[in-house]
Parts: sequence; structure tokens; C-alpha cells
Amino acid sequence: MPIQPNAHPDRKTTQGEHSAIHHPPDADAPRKAFPDTGWDGPIPSADGGEEEADYMHKPPYHWESVGAKFAAKYTSACLCGNVEFEVHGDPLDAKHCHCRSCQKLHGAPFQWAVIFPKMSVRLVKNEGDSLHFFSTDIKTSESKHHVPCKVSCNTCRSPLFDEGCNTVLAYPSSFTFPDGKVPMDFQPTAHIFYAECVMEVPDGIPKWSGHKGSSTLMQELSNDEGKMPKYKGHVPEEEVQTGGAEAADESMEGEDEGEGSAEDEGIAGRVRKRART
Repeated sequence: MPIQPNAHPDRKTTQGEHSAIHHPPDADAPRKAFPDTGWDGPIPSADGGEEEADYMHKPPYHWESVGAKFAAKYTSACLCGNVEFEVHGDPLDAKHCHCRSCQKLHGAPFQWAVIFPKMSVRLVKNEGDSLHFFSTDIKTSESKHHVPCKVSCNTCRSPLFDEGCNTVLAYPSSFTFPDGKVPMDFQPTAHIFYAECVMEVPDGIPKWSGHKGSSTLMQELSNDEGKMPKYKGHVPEEEVQTGGAEAADESMEGEDEGEGSAEDEGIAGRVRKRART
């Protein structure tokens, strides 16, 4: 089934099961094991809450690796540079979250996050004691380490990661990659809480109404006028009257064999091309 983005008000939307690209069931996907990074104690704050003693000297903050097994592969830092973390290995998984909380906290249509074990993350810089904690459970302006919590810089306000009971959900936008390119392990495998989305994303990646694997799969595009993206450019009068939409659809099907139409040099054309690659 070809993906046809709903990027133009006079274009039809192709409906299907949920995606143009086949993906195996989540249960069939191999699970990555937590690596041995030299932490010889239990997972800190595994029960949540704020009872963990001396948490700043345990993962994912200041801590020492036994046997020097921790090998930093990536660094993550806030905008002003006051807070910096180093990360061992590659993420366990990656996802986009469309829930309303992520939209509000990030000021964006959706969130991009990668999942690391806590023992794969270590704080290496906290200049001016800029590290700040915010709990969505207790919602206080005071920096309080109450797991789960959101970790950011109190100086520039850059979000860095969410600390959960066992893992860290880090934000790749704060990472520095060696060649400036996003590694394959950072590519999302799912969109979650897509039922709350404000921006539809025709990328062929499975869209879950809630959590990955435990909710229902959704069609990635709809005819909902309240969803982005929508093309706001001029629609030629003759195209509307003569059924130009159907003609454009036919020309799009042959793009792989020849050159696209003139309109494909515009915004809608670029969106369609991205969706098919």
C-alpha cells in the first residue's frame, strides 16, 4: 500500500491497516540485555519515590565503575554546557511519544527519546549545581529527586532525560554524535500515544494508540482537518475544477520511473517523496 501524505487539502488519503511497511510483531523482536558497566549494586531507585540514599553517587549520576568497564560512547549536554552526561553503548530502543504531557513539557508536537539502562549513564559535569529534577507526580517547583522524574539544566532549562525505575529515557537532541549523523540504534521503532497526536507522521513506523505492544495499532494518516501537516499554499482554480488531484495521484505513481510533476518541486511533493523513502 503506498503512503500518500495528507499534505494538500485537495488530495485523497490512502487508508490501510496501519502502515505501508511490514514490521514483525513486537513480541518477535530481540531484547537487548543490560550491559555490564561495572556497577556492583542494585539498580538505584528501582522502587521509585525519593527514598534512595546518596543517589547523587549512584547511576545515572556521579558513580565509579568497578574494573573500568564503563566505556563512554556518546556525550549528552545541555545548551549552556553546565550539565553533561556520558553514555555507555547504544540504546535499548528508541521511540516518538505523542502524549499531551510530552507536547507540553517539550513545546513540540511530539518527543523523541532513546532508552538506556541507568548503569549506562554517568554525570560528568554539574557546573553551578545546575542539575534540576521535576516530578510529574508531586509537581513542585523545588528540585526534588522523586522517581520517576525529569532531569534538566536549571540554568538554560534544556531537558536531558527522564529517570525511571530501571532505565533512562534520554533525548537525542542533546547528544553529540561523532560524525554528526543519527546512528541506526537511535532510529525510532514506534510512535506511541498516537491517539493524542497533533501532527501525523507518514514514515511507515508503527503507530500505537498508547504504549508500544500493549495498545492498538493506528492508521498513520487521517482526514482529520485538525491534524498537521496541511498544505497552506495556493490551489490553482483549474486544478480543483478539472480533477487535478486524480491526475497528480497518477503522476505520483510513476515518479519512481521518471521525473515528477512540477508541483513535486514544491512543499507537498517533498513531503510525498520523504514518505516513500
